[in-house]
Amino acid sequence: MKNMKKFLSLCLAGAMVLSMAACGSSADNGEKEGSNKDAAGESGGNKQKIVISCGLADDSQTAVRQIYLDEPLKEAFPDVDIEFKMYNDRQSLQVEVAGGGGPDILSLDGPTDVAEFAKSDRVLPMDSYAEQYGWKDLFYDWAYDSCFYDGKLYSLPTSFEGMVLYYNEDVFKDHEWEVPETLEDLEKLMAEIKEAGIIPLSFGNANYQGAVDWLYSTFTSCYAGPDSIKAVMTGEGKFTDPAIKDSLQMMVDWWEKGYIGDNSSQAVTQEDMIAFFAEGRAAMMINGTWATSQLGTIYPDCNWNSIIMPAKEGEDAIFPLATGGGYAINANTENADLAAEVLNFLFTDYDNHYASIVDANYQPYPLKTFDMEKIKGVDEKVYEQYELLMDAQVDNRIGFCSWTFYPSEMRVYMNENTDAVFLGELSLDEYLEKAQTYVDEAIADGSVPILP
Repeated sequence: MKNMKKFLSLCLAGAMVLSMAACGSSADNGEKEGSNKDAAGESGGNKQKIVISCGLADDSQTAVRQIYLDEPLKEAFPDVDIEFKMYNDRQSLQVEVAGGGGPDILSLDGPTDVAEFAKSDRVLPMDSYAEQYGWKDLFYDWAYDSCFYDGKLYSLPTSFEGMVLYYNEDVFKDHEWEVPETLEDLEKLMAEIKEAGIIPLSFGNANYQGAVDWLYSTFTSCYAGPDSIKAVMTGEGKFTDPAIKDSLQMMVDWWEKGYIGDNSSQAVTQEDMIAFFAEGRAAMMINGTWATSQLGTIYPDCNWNSIIMPAKEGEDAIFPLATGGGYAINANTENADLAAEVLNFLFTDYDNHYASIVDANYQPYPLKTFDMEKIKGVDEKVYEQYELLMDAQVDNRIGFCSWTFYPSEMRVYMNENTDAVFLGELSLDEYLEKAQTYVDEAIADGSVPILP
C-alpha cells in the first residue's frame, strides 16, 4: 500500500483512502461489523457466507461503503451472506489468519504486505481464477504484474496512486512565492520559507513510523531515477550506488535543515501533518494522491494544489507510482471459488465504481478500460491529479513506491530505520548496505517484485 487510515480505506473497495496514519488494540476488543464465525462455511440456514476484512470505519464511512459496496454486492449475490469485519490493525488480522481462521477475502496494504502472507502460505494463488475471469486483460500490466510473488498471482490491485508535492495556494499568494518548476527552484524556495518562520514541508510519523516510505520512495524515484531502482531490483545495480546514495543524502540534508517537518517529524502525528499544511503553518507537503480525500472532507476551506515533484534542471519529472492495496483470498477459506467470483464482481461493477469516485472520492482501480470522461464530475484538482497519473503511465515517467515495488523485508527495514538516519544514530552507508542485503535475498529466492 502503509498506515491505519490507509488500511481503513481498503474496506471501501480498496479505494477511499483517507490520511495514512498507520497502513490499536486487538480486533476482538475493537469495533466490528458482523462476525467471521463460520466465514469459511455456511451461515444461518443453507446460505453461504463470505467475510471481507477491512479497517475501522466511522458511521459516515460505513454509510458510504453501504451505497457503493454493500448494496451492489447484496444485489449481485442475493443467496450469499456477505459481511465486513473490521480490524484495528494488521497484526490482529495476521494472528487470526495464522490461527486457522480469518475472513475469506483479505484486504491488504499492497504487494509487499501480500508477500508476507504468501511466504507463510496464508493466502491462495489465484492463477486459475485469473485465467477463468481474464484478469490479466483487466488491469494495467504494471499493476497486475506487481501482484505476483514467486511466479504466482496472490492478489488483485485495489487502486492506484502516486506521490505528489502539495502546496498551500493562500500561503504562496500571501508571500508572493512562485510554484517551483525545477529542483533548484524548490531548494531555493524552501530556504525562503524556512527564513519566513514557516515549515517548508509538513511531515510527521509519530503515530506511524513507516510514513517515511513516502519520502524515500519519492527521493529515490525522482532524484536517483527509476532506471537506478530497476537496476537494483534486477541485480544489475546496488542500492549503495552513487545515484541512490545521493538522492537519499538529499533527503537527509533536507530533514537536517528543517525543511522536512522542522526537525521534529517524530513528534508530529499524521493528523497534525495535514493540519499544519491546511492551516498554513507549513507551505507544502510530500504526500500521496489519497490525501485529497482528507483535505476535501476535513479541511474544505484549504486552498491547495499539487504538482509532480520538480525535476533537476533539464530532466523529466517522475511520478512515483503504486497500487493502493490488494485483495487476497485467505488460504483458510472453504469458499475460494465464491470469493474469487465476488472479487471479479468488485472489479467489473463499473457504473458503481465511477459513481464512487465522483461522489465519494474513491480512488480508481488500475483498469485498462478506465475512462476519464466518466469522472468529469469529480473535484477539478483531483481530476488533474488523475490526468497526471494517466499521462505519466503513457509517457513512461513513473517511479517506484516501496509498498509496491520493494522487497517486503527491505521496506520493513527502511521504515524502521530511516528515522535513525535522520537523527544521526545510523550512518547512511550502513543503512544502504543493510537494505541491499534484503534485495540480494529477494533476488536469490525469486521474491523480488516485478518492475514495469
